[in-house]
Amino acid sequence: MSRLGGRVNRGQLRCCASANTLPKQFKAVKPIGDRVFVKVDKPRPRSVGGVLLPAVEQTSSTGGTVVDVGDVSMVKSGDHVIFSKFAGTDISVGDDAHVLLKEEDVIGLLPENELIPSLTPLSDRILIKCAKAENTSSGGVLLNETLEKPNFGSVVKVGTGRKKEDSDEMVKPNVEVGQTVMYSKYSGTEFEEGDDSYIVIRESDILAALA
Repeated sequence: MSRLGGRVNRGQLRCCASANTLPKQFKAVKPIGDRVFVKVDKPRPRSVGGVLLPAVEQTSSTGGTVVDVGDVSMVKSGDHVIFSKFAGTDISVGDDAHVLLKEEDVIGLLPENELIPSLTPLSDRILIKCAKAENTSSGGVLLNETLEKPNFGSVVKVGTGRKKEDSDEMVKPNVEVGQTVMYSKYSGTEFEEGDDSYIVIRESDILAALA
């Protein structure tokens, strides 16, 4: 499944095995242009049946706190953000993992310890609660669990939009909270929260409104 970050489980560790290590004589990283410098969240070890999983089985996180910003407009220092899994340049500062990102790679704002439905998508992104696949047929027969998931869901939140190329005017996505929409199968970034699935996509990934 080709996704910009694939499925994300909350509280995972971003892999920084190939991170650049900041030399000890430097104490700070100041982003240039439209970049932001983010301290990646510490890992929260996951377990199965109460057994602690080894670090190699904890997949990559996409959350962290903004330390400093360049010339950006959607985020500020101190914001807790969710960002694209494979975006940016990993930098180790002491024992802490950081990432230097373009602002465009920030998916949304999500205060620490809040659930995914509280995420505020940035730019022309849209947060959708995915529809659940039917596991029984109309005749009550249990269906195969490997059935493909539906590619539609309900709009939870809508970003503020994108700037026009020739001006600073914002163009808001042409969808509304509560609408049911169909979206491209191989788009966006998926999240799991309990038994529910969510996806953040671009407005251009929406195929149709359903009624």
